[in-house]
Amino acid sequence: MALIVVALLASLSLLTACGSTSSSASLPPREPPAGEHQLTSEDVNAWLDGKLPDALKNGDIPGAVVSVVKDGQVVTTRGYGWADTGASGGQPVAVDPQTSLFRVASVSKIPTSIAAMQLVEQGKVDLDADISAYLDFEIERRFDEPLTLRHLLTHSAGFEESLRIAPNETDLEAYVKTNPPVQVFVPGTTPGYSNYGMALAGYIVQRVSGQPFETYVREHVLEPAGMSTSTYEQPLPEDTVSSLGPGYTSTGEKVPFELMGDFPAGSLTVSAPDFAAFMNAQLSRSPKLLRQETWEQMWSPGLGEDKLGNRAKAGEMGLGYFDLSRHGRRVVGHGGDIQGWHSQFELYPEEKTGIFISYNGDGNESARSLREDLAQGFADRYFPGETVKASGGKDSAERVRQVAGTYVPSRVPWASFMAAWVPAFYSVTIEHTDDGKLVLQGSQIVEESQYVEVEPWVWRQVDGRGAIAAQVKDGKVVSLSMGPAFTLLPMTPVQQALAPVFGVCLVLLLVATVAWPVGALRRRRALRGGQEVGAPVPWLTRVARGGGALALAAQLTWILGVVMSATTSGSLSWLIPVIRGAQVLQALGVVAIIPAMADLVMSLRRRAGWRRITMSVVLLAALVALAWWAWAGNALVPRLGL
Repeated sequence: MALIVVALLASLSLLTACGSTSSSASLPPREPPAGEHQLTSEDVNAWLDGKLPDALKNGDIPGAVVSVVKDGQVVTTRGYGWADTGASGGQPVAVDPQTSLFRVASVSKIPTSIAAMQLVEQGKVDLDADISAYLDFEIERRFDEPLTLRHLLTHSAGFEESLRIAPNETDLEAYVKTNPPVQVFVPGTTPGYSNYGMALAGYIVQRVSGQPFETYVREHVLEPAGMSTSTYEQPLPEDTVSSLGPGYTSTGEKVPFELMGDFPAGSLTVSAPDFAAFMNAQLSRSPKLLRQETWEQMWSPGLGEDKLGNRAKAGEMGLGYFDLSRHGRRVVGHGGDIQGWHSQFELYPEEKTGIFISYNGDGNESARSLREDLAQGFADRYFPGETVKASGGKDSAERVRQVAGTYVPSRVPWASFMAAWVPAFYSVTIEHTDDGKLVLQGSQIVEESQYVEVEPWVWRQVDGRGAIAAQVKDGKVVSLSMGPAFTLLPMTPVQQALAPVFGVCLVLLLVATVAWPVGALRRRRALRGGQEVGAPVPWLTRVARGGGALALAAQLTWILGVVMSATTSGSLSWLIPVIRGAQVLQALGVVAIIPAMADLVMSLRRRAGWRRITMSVVLLAALVALAWWAWAGNALVPRLGL
């Protein structure tokens, strides 16, 4: 009976002017109206109902909400699947498109950016002044150039990425002051997405306004935009807790509510109707939030070609907003991801249209592209454009050969122990095809896709909105842009050598370590058989081999830490003693170079035999090479960046 009521209510809602809603998967998929598609409630509902239930099922995603707005009206607010699957006990709870809450992660950066720009409008903050004027602590600088609010909002402050393990931390001031990431690029030159940078912008809002950040943004952004149930608060207010179901891992396990210190960058919780109101407030350039010219400034390139050169042609950050343009139409918006929750919204300012999707599960591999598939499908259906065609010119083949190679994203750890593992886990490979296309190979960062050249040194994704633009200096590719806040840098020879050197050292140390007890067993067996044997292994050799065993233990500890951090969900605070242990063992392995060198010299002088000399050479070579790996990969730096 309940399903019938839901279906009747959903059918009646098609006739209302304010849009439509649907709950769970109770409605059967319907064929969309034939012919040209108008952006109406009927057509959008038919399209969503024909797409989302199967997409959630195929992606192993429990539930989702979608809102679409146009011309100040809510076209539809639709819900699918389950807010709580009931898998761990209790009754399953269907997504209620009107009341269910979803965590939108980095979409939180948009209200934060609006709050910062309100203070700019009021003359309390200068967009292009050094932020030291608004802070009560010093940020370590590696460059003389000013660090500005513009840099924070365009993700070009130059900060490295860090793991920032801070379980259950909700103190914004403590977060920004404790163990901040290192500034590794000149501000304004190398966009690299930074949660810390946006948290710092939120702290500036808190300092300058004199209010706690979450209070200021509620009173000056959320409530004026019509977001009555949305909040940055952690944990949620008591009257909203029951409306938020859990997020789910890829294996269907519930994800605990994550408390985060950088909450201006990621803690916002919303309902679909609230976000529909927020999209309409932005599209109407609401004067309750900002002046019209400020809205336009936020949606326009924040740095420009004078700062980024040719890379700007792949799309730029506005002030907080991503350029997500499709089919030649301006589109701005943002996505967001934390474990168990994934969201995206896109605005078409000229068409006064917006779409928002949020879902509560990591799902399987096919789930990774659900947001982009939905956004691209929306553009294809209601704002179609021509297919991307190659037009790069006669030298296109030579240019793709120059671009092909292995790259490292700017958003990685550069100054902590994780630098040693960046090439192995975060590199991006670009290859070229015989017909002149670029092919990005799948990794943790990007999915495999093809690009065609549309103008010299600019490539567009064949089946999506992605772009690649190269910055060339003295005939060499020095960097690539893959769109706003995502820079690729050619992998250096040192970075290319890190993983092979580590692997070779692992093998050599295993051989040297295993050879030690094997030799002892052979010696004992010979003695029992009455055979003549040489002198026992000198104490210096034993010290050297002991150091080799410690170095091997360091390698195995590094591997354990990396594997466990990649496969363990939840807090990674346990990783700190593991890394410290690996560093201590690694340092002892470096010290062991001294006895290993002395042992080799002694073995050569005493003509100790080819076996012992060979093992001494192998051990010394492995220890020296591993010491180089530790130095080049920052494995021994005290700063963990956690």
